[in-house]
Amino acid sequence: MTVAPAPATAEDLGARIAYKTRYFDDPYELVEKILAKTVVPYQVEVQPGRIKGRELCWMPCSYCYGGSSENTGERLTPERYVDIINQTANGPHGRVDKMIFAGYATDPLNYEFIDDLMDTSRVLNQVIGVHSKLLRISDRLVDVLTRPGNRDTNYVTVSVDAGTPESYNATHSIKSKANLYDKVVENIARLTRSRNERGVPLDLATNYLVTRVNNDSAVVEKGIRDLIGAGVDSIRFSFPQVPRGHEDEVGTIVPTRREVIEITSRLKPIIDSFVGEKTKVVLMDYDGEQGISERRTLPCFARFIYPAIAYDGYLSNCSQSGAPHFRDMALGNMQTRDFWDAFYDYDTTDFWATLERQHEKMIKNDCRCDRKEHTVNRVFQSAFDRPS
Repeated sequence: MTVAPAPATAEDLGARIAYKTRYFDDPYELVEKILAKTVVPYQVEVQPGRIKGRELCWMPCSYCYGGSSENTGERLTPERYVDIINQTANGPHGRVDKMIFAGYATDPLNYEFIDDLMDTSRVLNQVIGVHSKLLRISDRLVDVLTRPGNRDTNYVTVSVDAGTPESYNATHSIKSKANLYDKVVENIARLTRSRNERGVPLDLATNYLVTRVNNDSAVVEKGIRDLIGAGVDSIRFSFPQVPRGHEDEVGTIVPTRREVIEITSRLKPIIDSFVGEKTKVVLMDYDGEQGISERRTLPCFARFIYPAIAYDGYLSNCSQSGAPHFRDMALGNMQTRDFWDAFYDYDTTDFWATLERQHEKMIKNDCRCDRKEHTVNRVFQSAFDRPS
């Protein structure tokens, strides 16, 4: 089962930034498709790792989900990436209509051949979604993302997480005094200018993860004004989750539950003062609102809805398990296996037992759901009355 995304609306945008996107219509129909091995992912995420250098990402952010990841040096070749993306658009039971370029412990725009990968999806007329810190963007990629004829649900989400150069460096564990914040804001403005000049649809969203070092009221207000000035469509304020490798907030800049409540109370009037702006500005305490305290929600259906090609070249269950320490959960090595062969390689003779075996690995490996995964898996937890 696959659902082609409809043209974006203000309601769609609100649902996406509020973690309300369902990705599927009926959980029972989805399971029928899974058992028949005719299910097609709603989207596939590509998490390419930079080929040169020892570091996986630009910055060692202390709140990073993938901060405990190891760089084994395993990579797909650029040609193999292009081959796999082409495969996703030509499946035996339908095409993957949406490709996401993001990263677990990585940033897609730090990859040397990211322009080629996104242009491949553009030529295939796939929806393109980008999640990046946007420290760097080439002229070619600006052109690819704002080309007339692109899908009208394409989007770029930029993690800014700051309102000043100082708060940017503190949040991202940058020890130098380099002014990266203004560089990111200007890169956003480059995209919005090109989009507006060409008159093409491209949703430009920004995220501001509120931490212990960037929640000053004046810094937050300045950040909002800077991003509105850069032409973004939305600004979502939310709170980071405790990353893998940490049992609680100790040793990170992730706020405690008590701090989240205080920060929310203080920042809400500032956020509310921008209600009349064209840019949608929201503040979310999603975990508090939804009562999420667990690390993962089971049963997990992520691998059937949005699997990811990890930086080490393996097809992983989801965006949050794309690293070598989740290797025994991986669906297949994309170096040697084709996409659909690996995707449909699962046992349906006792489907729930198959899921339970995977759940045991998830617990052992300490994988953690992000908010979209909590949201989707809770639907299945309720529908099939399975214990968490």
